[in-house]
Formats: sequence, structure tokens, C-alpha cells
Amino acid sequence: MNSATISTKGRLVIPARFRKALQLQAGDNVSLTLAGDKLLLQREQSGRARLVLVAPPGAPPMTPERINALRDETP
Repeated sequence: MNSATISTKGRLVIPARFRKALQLQAGDNVSLTLAGDKLLLQREQSGRARLVLVAPPGAPPMTPERINALRDETP
């Protein structure tokens, strides 16, 4: 279990391992739900699509640069 401190402005930093596990990024929306004395945080589904690239047999290797270029071309 990890702990965090709430700032005087009510802000709470979510530890990196939890942000990574929930695939949270800056600007993402989360929903908060009270369950008894517990606060549940859940990543809201966004309109942001997850891009999955599958290269056909014999295609040139996919480099990070090529993947980023293809992602930028995708609406």
C-alpha cells in the first residue's frame, strides 16, 4: 500500500506505478466513487483510440520513428 499527502488545495499526486497500471496520462479524466469509507478511482474511457499496428509478412522492420510517423498520420 502506498500513501500520499493531500495539498492545501486538495490536490493528490497519484504514484507513478498506479498511473502506469491504469495508463493514466496528463489530461485524462478519472471517475471517483465513494464505497463506504473508501474512495475508488477509475480511468474513464476516452475517445482516444489505441493504435495497434500489425506488419504483414515481409514488411520492413517497424522502428519507433516509423511507428510515431504512422501514429501522427492517423486521425
